[in-house]
Amino acid sequence: MSETQWQEPICGAGGGNTCLQIGHTAAGTPVLRETTQPTELITTTHQGLRNLIEAAKRGDLDHLL
Repeated sequence: MSETQWQEPICGAGGGNTCLQIGHTAAGTPVLRETTQPTELITTTHQGLRNLIEAAKRGDLDHLL
């Protein structure tokens, strides 16, 4: 299997067409993309993705909104 497996898009409460998707490649590499730019991927490590999610949960990224 060579395709990336994507989770359902994460979209804001107001709807719109800007949504984020998180997935993983066949090799297990975590990837992120915006649904409006599906060919532009950000790759990371499992630890990098874990750090991002934990920082968001703590509110450490709220100043970016």
